[in-house]
Amino acid sequence: MTGPDYAGYLRLERLLSLQEPLYPAGDDTATGSAELFFIVAHQTSELWLVQTLNDLDAATEALVGADGTGTPDGMEQALEHLGRAVAVMGLLEETVRLLERLPVQRFAAFRPRLGTASGAQSRNFHDLEVRLGTADEGESPLYRAFLKALAARGTSVEEVCRLGASGAGAPHRLAETLLDLGYRFWHWKVAHLSLVDRAVGGLSGTGGTAGASYLVSRTRMPFPELRSTRERLHQGQTGT
Repeated sequence: MTGPDYAGYLRLERLLSLQEPLYPAGDDTATGSAELFFIVAHQTSELWLVQTLNDLDAATEALVGADGTGTPDGMEQALEHLGRAVAVMGLLEETVRLLERLPVQRFAAFRPRLGTASGAQSRNFHDLEVRLGTADEGESPLYRAFLKALAARGTSVEEVCRLGASGAGAPHRLAETLLDLGYRFWHWKVAHLSLVDRAVGGLSGTGGTAGASYLVSRTRMPFPELRSTRERLHQGQTGT
């Protein structure tokens, strides 16, 4: 049985037809190339967000059984998914830093053609914030699953942080991976804030937001309870 070839398996004909700059072809080749760069960076980011959401959902399912209670068996599987999500989050940050290669005069030339299109409208990004608990909807479902899995093992976040890597094993690795994920997300958001400030300064966003100041108000760290628990380890410690 013959399977699809490379282009057919990846649907490349369709995929590579989706980059359509709006700046008039021939008016300014450099600006047209810059807009293509802008489109490719955002399209690839959306694809990586799809993968991240998939892995976060799979990690949550691995931690919580079908009956909704915590399971002691899914931590290693969750670690596989979360480790990949951490790496992909790093790629998202690198993509933002890559966009610093977009000259401001080129961006200014094609930006009016974006209309009201804005990254703030990204459904995938909003869904990521829901998964991480940084949206307005409340606590992270991933973190809730982590707590349930710890309870199924008869332990808690406080105990895992106190025992450390040698004493807590997989639960500690999972806690540290959640922190890695949170900080990668934070670095990505800060990099994006820096990029926006560099590109448009104090101008309003194309989607009608307040621009950089809006991004500042929306920059939140995931898993605050986990971070505060680790911070309490310093209480009672004396320095020299």
